[in-house]
Amino acid sequence: MMRWLWIVAVVSLGGCASVKTDVPDWVTGNSAKYPENRFLIGRGQADGLEDARNRARADLAKVFQVAVAAETRDVTEFASTTESGGQARTESQVKRSIVTRTDQIVRGIQISEVWQDPATKSQHALATLPRLQASIGLREEIERLDAATRGYVAQARNSPDLLAQVASASRALEVQRGRDGVQKALQVVDITGRGVEPEFNSGQLASDLDALLKRVRMKPQATPGSQDGLERMLSAALSSAGFVPEAGANAPYVLVGSLQLDDLGLIEGWFWMRGTLEVHLTEAASGKVRGNKRWEIKTSSAQKATAQRRTLDEVDAVLRKELRPTILRFAVGN
Repeated sequence: MMRWLWIVAVVSLGGCASVKTDVPDWVTGNSAKYPENRFLIGRGQADGLEDARNRARADLAKVFQVAVAAETRDVTEFASTTESGGQARTESQVKRSIVTRTDQIVRGIQISEVWQDPATKSQHALATLPRLQASIGLREEIERLDAATRGYVAQARNSPDLLAQVASASRALEVQRGRDGVQKALQVVDITGRGVEPEFNSGQLASDLDALLKRVRMKPQATPGSQDGLERMLSAALSSAGFVPEAGANAPYVLVGSLQLDDLGLIEGWFWMRGTLEVHLTEAASGKVRGNKRWEIKTSSAQKATAQRRTLDEVDAVLRKELRPTILRFAVGN
């Protein structure tokens, strides 16, 4: 009887040892097949295989999400320290660009290994991303962005037209901020953490742009019959956008605005107001129109006076947000 118990014990112990040795190394530690110097890896565990796969992908993607969060935070802080309410549009473009490029990297993640624990039946998955593969794409993107920044900087320095200089300097900064985001992702992929040293500094480009903006003097002017307060709003929006509003006759540019409000009356218990806001930019010396833009405004309220106030508030908000990118489009003929 004792002999049979001993045999059963040996068989049982041998079975346990066999299960233990079948556990892949990546489940509990580093992977020999996917070493850290060649791969980024993520692990996932769940009751179901698909959930385990998704968790592994998310675990790997997390390192890029941290980098993106850091870079977009830098972009937000940069925008908040400028004098420009119009910066919001560029800020959102840069953030979207950074997120898009990071999503492209994340889509390259593969599920390379799966394993089910025979004891608990839980599923394990290993997500991998070859560092070299990701690095090549990121470096190519950095080269493209560096070339674009270089071109915009040259245009900003060489163009005889001041507004065109401002437009090119603005694009250079936008592209460079996007480049900074790619660099953050590359530093995650690059085992050295260095990435590619930038040729241009975003902070310096921002300072250069601010200096150019301060050279652009514009006279805000409301057309006869426009709503009261429009000229004040134009002046505030120009200042917020980084330009210099000037009341005298010596300003090289004139920003002409018109605002017509229509009282639509009481409709289903609400007072409705509609406004048409239009601006056009002209050169004072030649009278040449550089561009024009129109916005339709519509607001409502249960009180008539509130509806009128909301319309003016909306006009002010549109000017502060849209005037700078609008003028920059005028600069390049859009």
